[in-house]
Amino acid sequence: MKKLFLVCLGIATILTLSSAIEGKTCESKTLKKEGISELNPFYYSASKITLIDYDYKASRKEIEVPLFKGEKYKMVFNKKGLPKDVLIEIFDKDKSHEHRHPLFTTKDDAADIVSYIPEKSKKMYVRYTIPKSEGIKDSGCIVFILGYQLTFVADKKSEGNK
Repeated sequence: MKKLFLVCLGIATILTLSSAIEGKTCESKTLKKEGISELNPFYYSASKITLIDYDYKASRKEIEVPLFKGEKYKMVFNKKGLPKDVLIEIFDKDKSHEHRHPLFTTKDDAADIVSYIPEKSKKMYVRYTIPKSEGIKDSGCIVFILGYQLTFVADKKSEGNK
């Protein structure tokens, strides 16, 4: 009985220490609230939490974002849950298309919270480029928040200012 207790205690200690070494934890609720506060004057529509694992080689993840034509949108990315920066790119077509065009990139932007307002509303593709880890396996998360603006409300506000 004593051996079983010691073995269980040892396993619990190892699991606790390995999770502490693992890296930043993803506090998705907090990150989401921070991102939503960046939407003003847009309204919250949806969010997507993407878990990022840094591995021995660089990798990519891509998500599809359907948008309704004729509406205005704002995309907010909260990268505070990442131990190492991730490149964010938005494309007009998915990765299977040879001639897709980048619409937005964070290549020269090291901010923790970045946003993009598309000129046209159509289906878009967000690609996260994850750099390789430097020896230690690490992980984190990025929170994507989508906001919308009612076009008829925006049009009426601009008419009232004339």
